[in-house]
This record gives sequence, C-alpha cells and structure tokens, in this order.
Amino acid sequence: MAMDRIQSIAESTESELERYLEHLGWASNPFARQASMDEYVLPSENSVADIANHIRDYTGPVLIHSQYSGVGKTTLLQMLLESYADEFTTVGIGEHNVTAYELIAIVADELDVGKSSSTKLTERKVANALEERDQEVLLGVDEFGLNNSDTLHVIQFLNDLDSVRVIMTGMTSQWDAIGGLGSDGRAFQRRVSYELELEPLTRDQAEELYKRRVATAADVDHGEWASLPMEPLTEGALDVVYERSDGVPAVIIAAVCDLIGLGAYRYAEVDDATITDEIAKKIEYADPHADSDQASE
Repeated sequence: MAMDRIQSIAESTESELERYLEHLGWASNPFARQASMDEYVLPSENSVADIANHIRDYTGPVLIHSQYSGVGKTTLLQMLLESYADEFTTVGIGEHNVTAYELIAIVADELDVGKSSSTKLTERKVANALEERDQEVLLGVDEFGLNNSDTLHVIQFLNDLDSVRVIMTGMTSQWDAIGGLGSDGRAFQRRVSYELELEPLTRDQAEELYKRRVATAADVDHGEWASLPMEPLTEGALDVVYERSDGVPAVIIAAVCDLIGLGAYRYAEVDDATITDEIAKKIEYADPHADSDQASE
C-alpha cells in the first residue's frame, strides 16, 4: 500500500509539472539537465581571445582554474575542444587520480596508438605515432588528475612534444598544491603560458544563463535569448537566487530547477504561475563555497 501511495504522489507531481510547462510553453524543464553548448555563458570576450591566442602561438600549457566548483570549467574545456576539432586532433581526459601509466595509456587509446607494457614504452609509441601525423593534438586535461610527480611528468612529456598543445582545468587549490610536489611541480607551474581564473557570474550573466536555458525549452533561437521574458521568475526572484548562490552557476541552476517544481505545485493549487522573491526565499540553497572549502583542506 505504501508503494501505491508513493507511486500516486509521483504521478500527481509529474502531471502538475507537465501542465505547468505546457502553460509556460516549454517542452521540458531546462534546468533539470546538463547545459548544452548554446546555453553556456562565456567569460569575457577578451579572456576567450587570450586563450585562442595562446593555443595558436603555443609556448606552454593553458590553465583554466577557479576557487569555486560548478562555475563552468569543464564546459568551457569541452567547448574549446569542440571548437578546435577541425584544426587539431582533440583528446579529452576527465579521469581523476590516475596513475602515470593509466594517463599515457588513455592518451594512446584516444589516438588509436595502443598502449605498451610500461609508461616509458607507451610514451615512445605516442611520440613516434605523432611524428607521422600531419595534424597536431590539442589535449584537454579536466580537473588535472596530477596527484603525484609521475603523472606530472607524463603531462610534461606530452607538452614537450612539438605536435601537442595542452589545456588544463582544475580548482585553484589543486593548482597551488602542485607546487608542493617539489621542484618538478614548481617548474611545471612556471611553464604555464596563460592562466584564466573563472569567477562566479555577474547578475547580468545570471540572467543570461536563465534565459539561454529558457530559449531551449521554448524552442527559441539562442541568438534571441535577450528578448525573452523573465517568466515565470520575477526579477526579484532571480535577485534572491543570485544572492543566495553567490553567482555560482551550478547552484543557480539547481535552485531554479527546484523553483520550477514548486511553481508547478503552486500553479495546480492556486492557478498562479509566477515565482516571486518570497517564493525564492523559501527553498534551500546549496552552499556555493562547500566544494572550494573542501578542496583547500
């Protein structure tokens, strides 16, 4: 009987959400999933141009880092790899805490080279294979995974190959900790040619994030996002979300997702679709500093 009641409540909640989304003219709740590339809010144009310049005129790794988790480092890396897919052979590494051998083996597999029985032999296979290729490699290392000097040496080895260019992302605290690996770590830090530290969104960028997501749900061209209304959120509701999230995109998205669910319930109860600042104050918000505090410990 308990399972029947739970199922009944779940079905009722889903039905309320469907009616609410239909009223809004949205195909789905756009805040209940990962962002698409069209929905991503880029940092400043100057920062993106600087990254492009350093990839083109490569003198060392490009670093994208932040004190905050959830500000879009991984998405920006994915966008860069996608943008350069025609110009480079792009390789993305997202595995964390890998060994040196696992790291070079992933690269070898991604390049269809095939790994050998040791780190050094696999490095040699990768280097020999790249000498025979016309296209250079753009290597993206997400959240570093450089947990010891051996894995750091693999990235150094790849970076030293003429045909490889490296972009790395991670927490600022992780990057600072690499210096604690000794002289090798500090030397690697000095070889980074460009650093971009991603900050939380401004209030205007938070509105852009919201409207870009709405554009997807409403089937509006993303180039027209600025013309979309704020509904069902009021400006005051977004103000509350922005303040409580400290501008961290992941926290904003989670909060608005909860508000859409609350809005659906309220619409079913009182026939009012609007999400006000008072409603926005009633939900719980994730701690925007939790991940960064943990990473610094």
